[in-house]
Amino acid sequence: MTLCLIIGIVIGFNIQVDWRVPVYCILTLLLLLFWAKRKQTRNGFPYFELIFVFATSLLGIFIVTVAQSKSLPTHYSKKNFTEQKLWELKIREVLKPNPFTQRYVVNVISLENEQSSGNLILNFPIDSTAKKLKVDDELIVFSKAETIKPSLNPHQFDYKDYLKKLGIYHQIRVNSKDYIFKESASTTIYGLASNFREHIITKLKTKDFGEDELAVIQALLLGQRSDISESTYNNYKNAGAVHILAVSGLHVGILLLLLQFLLNPIERFPKGKGIKLVLIVFLLWAYAFIAGLSPSIVRAVTMFSFLAYAMYLNRPTNAFNSIALSMFFILLIKPLFLFQVGFQMSYAAVFAIVWIYPKLQQFWFPENYLIQKIWQLFSVSVAAQLGVLPISLFYFHQFPALFFVSNLLIIPFLGFILGMGVLVILLSIFIVYPILWFTLTTK
Repeated sequence: MTLCLIIGIVIGFNIQVDWRVPVYCILTLLLLLFWAKRKQTRNGFPYFELIFVFATSLLGIFIVTVAQSKSLPTHYSKKNFTEQKLWELKIREVLKPNPFTQRYVVNVISLENEQSSGNLILNFPIDSTAKKLKVDDELIVFSKAETIKPSLNPHQFDYKDYLKKLGIYHQIRVNSKDYIFKESASTTIYGLASNFREHIITKLKTKDFGEDELAVIQALLLGQRSDISESTYNNYKNAGAVHILAVSGLHVGILLLLLQFLLNPIERFPKGKGIKLVLIVFLLWAYAFIAGLSPSIVRAVTMFSFLAYAMYLNRPTNAFNSIALSMFFILLIKPLFLFQVGFQMSYAAVFAIVWIYPKLQQFWFPENYLIQKIWQLFSVSVAAQLGVLPISLFYFHQFPALFFVSNLLIIPFLGFILGMGVLVILLSIFIVYPILWFTLTTK
């Protein structure tokens, strides 16, 4: 199912069709599925399987067409948007600013007071006196949409192509004072999560510690990397450990193992395993909420929620099925995730660990406990790197050779760092702040 859905998404992304075409085809195939189920024999021609393959692929075409939204009648591109128009916009995501511009991803609510849809990049010039916009803020601007320029040099990062894979095709430039705030803006769960994360960061900023330490804990635990200095980022990059600064599958996987260990006593109670599973999934999503519900953390928590269920079933073959099922549901809701490098590398690494790690363990099983743990950690690193190697070479044309060394030094302590860091965040919410614990989590 997942493979067929991926094929459909790739086809639908590259071949623009009207959204109604795959819908009519799917409805027709559903009727044929009912007929094929009755006609299908065990050793006969696989009518049912072939129809199901086509139906799932068409589903992929439909969802990616809707996600791109350009074929929808309400999309702003159906109207004259290249002239000065009145736009009603809602902030969806705050992007990392550059030296000259503060950028936001916005949803189009209306164009010239007519209901519209679609996503845009909203650009403001850097102004220290201007109020920084937040997720869920709604504003009215009078401007025109511009086409995003492609890269000019060969092999240069193509920002236009990157935004196209997010369903964004145009941008709006507005001066910091040429907009009007809407007073009664609707609230979404993304806005609540973003405000809660900012509330935590505000409390942490009131404490007496260095800027670098605060920037690291914001990135390591809360997924907020905008305050990291270039020198600190380059140090992590050169050490092959920049992935530590992005809240993703690595952090959520370690958090899952910590929760599995801490909640083990619950299994002694009646139906304890089921209660433990519910608590683990709830706590994983609570952490995603604290981290602002960014796309990377949402997909990581979704994937590991399914893996937690596979661990609950305790059947070896369920790991692959659970990973594929989590991918299916993520792509069903957010099909454009398929074209994001982070999504591809996360699943490639997890698939490789589940597949290659057991095979590496069969080569050698040392009797010494310390050597055994080092070998296990090294095997996980090798398996993950073999999984992401083709993707890394394709997109970045390089391979981080220091990854193995840095992982052997950092990963054993990352569980302790995450655990203590989450405790620091919880204590800071209740205005209790242990400086020593914070120092241990950031140094």
